[in-house]
Amino acid sequence: MTTKTSSAAPALLLLALLAAGWRPAAGRRLRLGFCPVTVHIHELRHSFSEMRQSAVSDSKQCYLKHWLWLLLSSQQPSESCCFFKHMLGFYVERVFSGYTIMQSKHRKSTSNLANSFLSIKRDLRQCHEQVLCECQEKTRLTLAAIRSSFDKLEPKDAVVKAVGELDSLLDWLESFAP
Repeated sequence: MTTKTSSAAPALLLLALLAAGWRPAAGRRLRLGFCPVTVHIHELRHSFSEMRQSAVSDSKQCYLKHWLWLLLSSQQPSESCCFFKHMLGFYVERVFSGYTIMQSKHRKSTSNLANSFLSIKRDLRQCHEQVLCECQEKTRLTLAAIRSSFDKLEPKDAVVKAVGELDSLLDWLESFAP
């Protein structure tokens, strides 16, 4: 019996060490306004990094770079939930669908981002239903300005520009980490 125990001990120890070292990718708990939400920033950045190079090389809209960051940084923290909820919808409905058509090689990355955004949006919708995520007039105007700027560009340029600005959106989102 001691021989079986002594030969199983190293295997059990190795298994325990492997189990202790393996952890699923943990999401970060962010507080957007009054709404707590778990976001897997690392996964979002990974999917985005696969798309980023194409977006940057295709972008003819360099003069607009970081325009979104200026709008994001002017948002009131109490409005962040509402603003982000609408930005998620904008990216899923208008940007990712167009980008998938243009860049079929990035279909999986785009799909991963869209699915992640839909999951986050679902969590934010729950906050909205609990009246923790409301939009004020300034936020509505900012969202309208983003949509208007997007619509003024040629469709391909608009999609590429929005994908190129995604890093600004992710940076802004990370700013809500405790």
